[in-house]
Amino acid sequence: MIELTVNSNAPAAISNAFRKISDMVKSGAIENNTLVHIVLGKGVYSELLSYNLTNPLIMEAAQGIPRENCVIRAENCEAFHKDTENRSVFVIGPNATFVTLKGFTIQNTHVKTLSDEKLGNQAEALCFHNYRGVLTAENMAFFSHQDTIHVKGFSHFKNCYVEGDVDFIWGYCDTSLFEDCTIHTTQDNRGDCTAYVLQSRALNRRRGFIFKNCEFTAFPRENAKIYIARSAGTGKIDSKDRWDSVALINCTVSDSYAPEFFTDEDGTREVFPKGSALVGWREYGTKTRKADGSVVASDTSKRYKMAYVMSDEEYKMNYESTETILRDFPKSK
Repeated sequence: MIELTVNSNAPAAISNAFRKISDMVKSGAIENNTLVHIVLGKGVYSELLSYNLTNPLIMEAAQGIPRENCVIRAENCEAFHKDTENRSVFVIGPNATFVTLKGFTIQNTHVKTLSDEKLGNQAEALCFHNYRGVLTAENMAFFSHQDTIHVKGFSHFKNCYVEGDVDFIWGYCDTSLFEDCTIHTTQDNRGDCTAYVLQSRALNRRRGFIFKNCEFTAFPRENAKIYIARSAGTGKIDSKDRWDSVALINCTVSDSYAPEFFTDEDGTREVFPKGSALVGWREYGTKTRKADGSVVASDTSKRYKMAYVMSDEEYKMNYESTETILRDFPKSK
């Protein structure tokens, strides 16, 4: 293992650390599978980051620093750099293997200034542009407005905070597990616009996005609805991805969210597949948090027509154990 400690007072401190590791691999000073451990000092790092090495990476805030006091912050968006893998604050590329992020914040500071039709507002904080590796995020915070987190392949978010307003968790994932996380729909700077937490484009017949023991909170809208998910609208039985697969497992959802949870946007987006225990829009054990703070069992009778409520047996077989959910994840050697 090689360990590097970086300081926010140094310009491009994290980028230079990544470059140093790359140079060491090219020179033969370390192998391309040597574990890299980067420790971040307190402060704000104003950088756009890209990590695309095969070296396993652990990047974390120094011990004792709260995540709000160790921040990677920058502005980027589709209007600045085209395509998902270019418009985030931190992109993890297709060559990465095992990446673990711990105890800090990533923020894309872009504020919406263009109409959605011009595709200028997508602004990821984190892009996991990788089908073969595994991303693990622990005690992290992610801030943006539209498209805050984009993931492919396999990822596991534990005790994280994620904030945004439109499709702020999305991607072409196999399995992306959010466990004990807070998912917050924030105020849209354009006004009372309809909000969506998710747009799943999950791989064919894979489990997609799973939220276990998470809390969904929201800045209330007076004249617009807030949904858990909207359809990508292009999933088919033989398509390799774009399946509408989202599971809520023992989650608590603010009553600011529309009781339908899921939407086809007035029939303009075809939903596929119909929910079942393993794919589609599905839930188990959902609770509703009312405005006064009280929590009650959720009334699922008003859910979108293709959503599915799992049985106790289906829950126990497929979701009760975190290990069961992660069973297909690639394993480090």
